[in-house]
Amino acid sequence: MSRIVVLGAGVVGMTSAYALAKKGHEVCVVDAAPGPAEAGASFGNGAQLSYYYTDAMASPSLAANIPKYILRLDPAFRVRLTLSPAFMAWGLRFLGNATQKAFERNTTDILELGLQSRSGIADLSEKLEFDYSKTGKITLFSSKKSLLKAEGLSKLKNRYGAGQVVLTREQALEKEPALAHYGHFFEGAIWSPHDEAGDSSLFCRNLRVLLERDYGVCFLFNTKVRRIQTRANELVGVTAETEEIQCSRAVISLGAWTAPIAKTAGISLPIWPVQGYSLTVPALTLAPVASITDTARKTVFCRIGDRLRIAGLADIGPVNGKFKEDRFRTLLTTAKGIFPKAGDYDGEVHAWTGFRPVTPDSKPVVGPTRVKGLYLNCGHGSLGWTLSMATAEKLSELVGTFSAHCSLISDLDGCHLRRSGT
Repeated sequence: MSRIVVLGAGVVGMTSAYALAKKGHEVCVVDAAPGPAEAGASFGNGAQLSYYYTDAMASPSLAANIPKYILRLDPAFRVRLTLSPAFMAWGLRFLGNATQKAFERNTTDILELGLQSRSGIADLSEKLEFDYSKTGKITLFSSKKSLLKAEGLSKLKNRYGAGQVVLTREQALEKEPALAHYGHFFEGAIWSPHDEAGDSSLFCRNLRVLLERDYGVCFLFNTKVRRIQTRANELVGVTAETEEIQCSRAVISLGAWTAPIAKTAGISLPIWPVQGYSLTVPALTLAPVASITDTARKTVFCRIGDRLRIAGLADIGPVNGKFKEDRFRTLLTTAKGIFPKAGDYDGEVHAWTGFRPVTPDSKPVVGPTRVKGLYLNCGHGSLGWTLSMATAEKLSELVGTFSAHCSLISDLDGCHLRRSGT
């Protein structure tokens, strides 16, 4: 087996390294941060392992609300238009996936990945500590219309074994007593008994120990990747800020920064970074035990150990990487309004912002490129933590087994993970 360089030490890169190392490959992981999952979406994500809540981002309801998002009439979702050709191309393909038929197809495709990932996370939970819990999830709906719509999608998911149950307000309160202190009205809820939770940052840190100890995986941290080196359409190495890394095989798993690095190898990826925020505070006794998703305010609450993680907001537009204080304050104010007694909001508040790498159909891109030896595992959107074990396993199957590479990736259908027959 030849050496494989994995670019990125977030949860997707780390699970890629694990799956490849298990297959007997010599693996080296490269990342700009001082350690695994110390930057990007893996550090402060919503912590939910939403195996059955895999709804694609592009949907008829989202498309209908775009004018409201552009005018900033929804505090949780903002769209800032830009004349970037890449953004316009991504946006048009995104809207093309916002039909009901495409939304359901994309959602169920991702659902199948979630089911595959679930067993992998469970297996690793026996080897790693990462505040793993199987407390299920309650998704709240503020109106009868939104609840009925969600019930229809739930029936579709239940064909795949989701086991979701529609709850009245009273049943939801019985299932999760902390909802008695919920700060808004809700009409009903959907209970997802098989969804889980865990700290992806802690997962990555402890996975590093396992990889070094059991598989001899090497790590190059504080090493920022600048470009991919190719010769005659074959991979020959990776250029970092401080060194040249010679390799004939590499996997790009750099989250929202995969697209610009892939571009240096002549590969165009329709991935656009969508900025989100989270905060982590000490959990109080009235914090919910189950994970909670408030659909009206697009905010999630999740216990991880003795902490409460609250995540939300989705800002689409020009990317500058800055932490916007006003947007974080919006999330903090929203959290206090939803569960005012769940966390110690006046104590030590850990703030985070990061970018979710979103494809037009919300499905990750996994497999070989037209550059021999160069592979992708990217584009997971907000579900990188949830889908990581499934896409890592798929990647490990494809490395070394694909003799034919994808054609130039302007149409990603050949590289997406898809159901058989689709």
